[in-house]
Amino acid sequence: MKLYVRSVNGAKIYLREIAPNRKMLAKRIGGKRFVVNGKSYTVEEVLAEPDNSGTGTGMVVGGLIGLLGGPLTAIAGGTIGGLIGNTNDGKEKEIVNRFNTSRVEYDESY
Repeated sequence: MKLYVRSVNGAKIYLREIAPNRKMLAKRIGGKRFVVNGKSYTVEEVLAEPDNSGTGTGMVVGGLIGLLGGPLTAIAGGTIGGLIGNTNDGKEKEIVNRFNTSRVEYDESY
C-alpha cells in the first residue's frame, strides 16, 4: 500500500510513512497536520492505493523457480505464483479500503 496526497495541480505526492489508518498516521507523524513541498495537508487528505505488484511478481518468481524443473514446471510455477500474488493483491485492496474509509477523531491528543 502506498499513501499519497494530491498537489495543487492534481499530481500524486507519495508519502514515506505507512499506517493502517488515519488515526495511526496522525500518531506517527506527530499530529493531524503536516507539510509536503511547502503545502500544508491534513491526514484526512491522505489517500491510499494498492501497490499491485503481487500478481506479476508472483508469476515471474514462480516461473523462474519452475525453470529449474523444465518448461512444464515453469508454467506451473508461474501460474501458482500468479494465483498467490493475486490473493495478496485482493488482501491489499481490503487494507487500502480500510485506510481510505478511516477517520481521525479531532481532539488535541495528536
